[in-house]
Amino acid sequence: MSNLTYKDYSFANHREVYHILEEVFVANNITYYLIGANARDVQLYRAGIKPTRITADIDFAVMVPDFTKYQSLIEELCSKGFQKTNEIYRLAYEKTNTVLDLLPYGEIEQNHTVNFDQRNIELSVLGFKEVGEQLEKVYIKEAGFTLPTTPMVGLIILKLVSWSDNLDRTKDIEDISLLLNSGWEFYEQEAYEKHLDLFDDSFQTTTAAARIIGRKMKPILEANEKLYKTIIHIIDDAILEKPKADITETTLALKMDKSLQGVQRILYQIKKGILDVN
Repeated sequence: MSNLTYKDYSFANHREVYHILEEVFVANNITYYLIGANARDVQLYRAGIKPTRITADIDFAVMVPDFTKYQSLIEELCSKGFQKTNEIYRLAYEKTNTVLDLLPYGEIEQNHTVNFDQRNIELSVLGFKEVGEQLEKVYIKEAGFTLPTTPMVGLIILKLVSWSDNLDRTKDIEDISLLLNSGWEFYEQEAYEKHLDLFDDSFQTTTAAARIIGRKMKPILEANEKLYKTIIHIIDDAILEKPKADITETTLALKMDKSLQGVQRILYQIKKGILDVN
């Protein structure tokens, strides 16, 4: 990280907000973790990789039993300086120009969906519970606080689900592309410690990292049959030989600056990692 500083990352702008959230969530015994672009930046920070874009938005998944508890959290945050917006799950903190989305999951959901009946809004939370069980607590040395954060492979899973729900969300593919292109930087040390079988005559850093990513996805996906089938279906569609490539592999190829075949090899190795026997 010799050419990077803490301030290069978007989460550096929201220090005050994170302290307030920690205070409120811990006091209410709430499991919560960072998702979205700020979670991406926390993982890039750990690996010493410069982020490609900065955002004023932060997103947290919060595990709550019902809407009564969810609304009480909203009200408590408003008593500490947040303001409600037109979106029922969104708050603003003007002091730091922060937009906060609190996305509920847990007992509040039905069939992996949260229904905000007042606004006729449906929020897909497929994978939130399973990813949350693998959350990582990342210490931000310069700021002196710890952020419960989506693991790198959890980010890829959640962004693939989001992409499959809405193919117009190109930011999801941009983030997936960045994470896949940086896979070896994330997992090089782990490769030497736990994945020596990948160092064969066909070894390449990109495909080896993809295989490790698949292996690390496996316990998350196996905890939810629908999540498992969703991710495998996305990968299978992308690596399938067909007369015309689909939008997933073509967009990944564009964002990753790789050939279609190169992207398909990476996705194939991710699938192999998911299917590997422990």
